[in-house]
Amino acid sequence: MRTDRLEKEPIWSMILLWGSGILFLLCFSYMTSPLFPHSYGWDSSFFQLVGAGMTKGYLPYRDFYDMKGPWLFFIEYAAQLICYGRLGIFILQCFNMGMILFLCQKIFRQYFHGRGIINSLLVSLPLYIVLSSTMEGGNLTEEWSLLFLLLPMYLSLDFIMEEREEHKPLYGFLYGVCFGVLALIRITNSVMICAIVFTVTVHLIKSGKWRNFWENAAAFLLGVAAAFVLPLLYFGYYGEIASMLYCVFVFGFVYGTEGYAIGTGGIFLITLLFPILIFLLTKQDNKKIWMLVICNTAGMMITLGMGNSTLHDYILIIPNMMFGIWRLAETWRDRKTAVKIVTAAVILICFAYPGYKMIRAGASILGQIGDDTAYQSAMEIADCIPEEERNSVWAYEVPMRWYAIADIMPYCKYCGWQEHYMELSPQIASEVKEMLETNPPVWIVTRADKEIANSIVKTKLQESYELLIENSDCSLYRLK
Repeated sequence: MRTDRLEKEPIWSMILLWGSGILFLLCFSYMTSPLFPHSYGWDSSFFQLVGAGMTKGYLPYRDFYDMKGPWLFFIEYAAQLICYGRLGIFILQCFNMGMILFLCQKIFRQYFHGRGIINSLLVSLPLYIVLSSTMEGGNLTEEWSLLFLLLPMYLSLDFIMEEREEHKPLYGFLYGVCFGVLALIRITNSVMICAIVFTVTVHLIKSGKWRNFWENAAAFLLGVAAAFVLPLLYFGYYGEIASMLYCVFVFGFVYGTEGYAIGTGGIFLITLLFPILIFLLTKQDNKKIWMLVICNTAGMMITLGMGNSTLHDYILIIPNMMFGIWRLAETWRDRKTAVKIVTAAVILICFAYPGYKMIRAGASILGQIGDDTAYQSAMEIADCIPEEERNSVWAYEVPMRWYAIADIMPYCKYCGWQEHYMELSPQIASEVKEMLETNPPVWIVTRADKEIANSIVKTKLQESYELLIENSDCSLYRLK
């Protein structure tokens, strides 16, 4: 009877954990949650817009210009096929969260001797704290990347924690698949996989396992190639491989290397250091896991400061952070009181800021309950556009929720972040100028609270368009 209970306990534990994950998403993924039907974001709304457009024959990169990779848009496309609108995305988010929690529990139970429903919930709490304070309404690349980071983590621990001399090439192949998917979502999200591959490579070479090294190297490259097959076939069918590769890798590089500065949320780097501090306090003696954590921490320090660092980038500290959480749970009972006090202080220091941000995020979300101001403002503008002219609407520097709320496809592929993109690429500025001069849209929507900086767009509006309506959010212009 005791054995049966131990076998069934993880199932009930996972059901309870998955329920907590769904409840979490209902509250904190307010850009997709059914509880907040009138809340829309910027990035999230754009991703939804691309997915919705793909169901109507539109293509990323040809009809929507962005540097995010095609696998993200395949996810959004699949969500729209499941259920058009926000609900399909929320359903996929719930599945994604369930898999994230499942892998976290597998690692905790298999490699850090965790057991019991209470312990399972406790070690998941820091994940919720950091995710709630960084996910900014949900449906962003970093959230979708977690599953593709945690799977390689779980697989790699068979080599790292079990102190095996050889590494399974099948796992190398799966690392490659996950790396390829992340390279075609947002390549900077793949730091953990790079740290895993580096750690495995160093130890195989150090131990002279050259044959196993070459087997894994070949398997990894094969996995990367496998992840590229569907996007290349899809965009090859439409003749858009070059535009896809240019946007994702060339323009993505330009966008991601504008400078180095720790931006919004930089204090989360203290949380990133949490596993190193816990490993020191608990006298972790596994050299492989030390190398993995240190390499990942260093890589994250670099990538989090590159380009346009935003709060949601810090979702990516979660996999690294969890090593500290699992190790802490594994060793807590064996620690002396003095060490427990020091450990408690480390926990307070490392999680004070995420906890503060979680409370702030929660208060902000509560303030959005029943608030449909932005939704009504967008609909007021959209209702003024005749049905037969809705294929000739260009929103300039307008939050992307406007398109999503109005369910209007953009006239021009440069449908968001135009001024920033034109600063980065003279080619984009030239194409926008040509469009306005040779084939301008009938309708242009602008932000009411922001002055247009681009002289070309500003002059064109003044000379060729007339203001039809304006509210607190947007202004609507019609071609004279």
